[in-house]
Amino acid sequence: MCAADLGCMGYEVALFSREADRVKGVKARGEIEVLDIDSKPTGMRGRVALVTSDIREAVRGAQVILNPIPYFACEEYARLVAPHLEEGQVVLYLGKGGACLTWAKVLRELSVRTRVYLADTNTLPYGASRMGEAQVRLENRTQNLILGTFPGRDVDEVAEVAGKLFTREHGYEIRRGQNAIDSILVDYNAITHTPPMVCNAARIELGERPFFLFGRKENTPSVVRLIGRIDRERMAIGTALGLKQWTLEEEILMVKWNPHGEDYVLPLYDAIHTPFLEVCEGPFKLDTRHLKEDIPYGLVTYSSLGRMLGVPTPVSDAIITIAEELLQKDFRAMGRTVESIGIDPRWSKETLKRYLRDGVVPAAGKAKKPRPTKAKKPRTAKKPAGRSAASKRAKGKGRKG
Repeated sequence: MCAADLGCMGYEVALFSREADRVKGVKARGEIEVLDIDSKPTGMRGRVALVTSDIREAVRGAQVILNPIPYFACEEYARLVAPHLEEGQVVLYLGKGGACLTWAKVLRELSVRTRVYLADTNTLPYGASRMGEAQVRLENRTQNLILGTFPGRDVDEVAEVAGKLFTREHGYEIRRGQNAIDSILVDYNAITHTPPMVCNAARIELGERPFFLFGRKENTPSVVRLIGRIDRERMAIGTALGLKQWTLEEEILMVKWNPHGEDYVLPLYDAIHTPFLEVCEGPFKLDTRHLKEDIPYGLVTYSSLGRMLGVPTPVSDAIITIAEELLQKDFRAMGRTVESIGIDPRWSKETLKRYLRDGVVPAAGKAKKPRPTKAKKPRTAKKPAGRSAASKRAKGKGRKG
C-alpha cells in the first residue's frame, strides 16, 4: 500500500522483494491500483518506477527507505541493507515499534559508520489487503502514528520527513514518540489480536467460515475484557518510565477508527467493533502472524520490559504461555526481549532513559557512542521543474498493509 499511495502522490518509488514472483504483476504494469473498502476501483493508480530483487539497486540514491515488513524479518532485512546505506538516509520501519533499536544494534555489530536516521512507527499507516497481483484494497488510514527514533533526540528532524509522506491532507498526524519504548508500547496488533486468537483457537484451527477476528461473535465482552487487561499492563510499563499513556479506547478515537465517526471516547467493547476492522475475514489457521509475530515481538516484549521495571504482566504472560502450547513454540526464547534490542536489564531507569535519548551505551569505566552517530540533516527533496513538491524518492519493501 505504501508504494501505491506514494506513487499516487508523485514520489519516485522503488519496490524491493526477494521473491520476484510476488511483484511480477507490479513490474509488468508499472503501477498498483487502489480499491476501496468494498473492493471497488477508486481511480487511484500509484506509479512504481522500479521493481527489483537487487537490494543495492533498490536503496541507491533513496532519501527515505521504508521498511513495512513483519517484525520477525526486521533484523535480517537490516543486515541486508546495512552495507548499502548512504549518508543522511532515513530508514523508517512501519508496523511495530522498536525497530529503530534493532537497526541500531545491527549497525553496531556490523561496525557500519554511515550516518543515517533510524525510526519506526507503532503501527502501519493503513489497514489494507493485497487483492491481486497489482491491486490493493485500502480499508482505512491509521491517521495517528507514533514515531520513535534512536536516538530519541532525532525525532523532530525525522518527523518533518515523515510528515511529507503521511500528510495532513490525508488526515495523518505524526505523534512524536517520547522515546523508542513509546512506539513499542502502543502496539495495537499485540493488544487486540492475541486474546481473540487464543479464545477462538478451536474455530480457527478447524477453519470455520465465516470467521472475522474482530467480529461480535469472536470478540465477546469477556474476550474484550482480556484485551483491556493487556492494554492496562502496557500502560503501567509506560508509566514506570514516565511516559504519558492513553487507553486503547482513547487511541481508537485518536486514529479516527470509531465505528460511526464518534468524536468522543467509547467503551472499549463498542470502540473495537468497528467496520474498519470487522471487514477483515480470517485467519483460518493458528500458525499465522497474529500469533507468530504478535506474541514473540509484542507480548514477550511487554513481559520482558515488565520484569526489568518491576511491573507485573500476568495476563500477557498467560496469553504467551497458552500460545506457546497451541503452536508448540518457545516464544519467550525466540522473542524480542530487552537484551535482544541492545538493552541491559540491569540498567537503572535513568540509565535506560539516557540511552534512549542520547544513544549512549553505558560501559565499564566510560560510555561510548554507538554507530551510526548523529547524522547530518536528513535528505530532503527539492522541487524540480515540472514536478510536484512530493517528488522525493521513497523506497521500500512490500508487506500486506
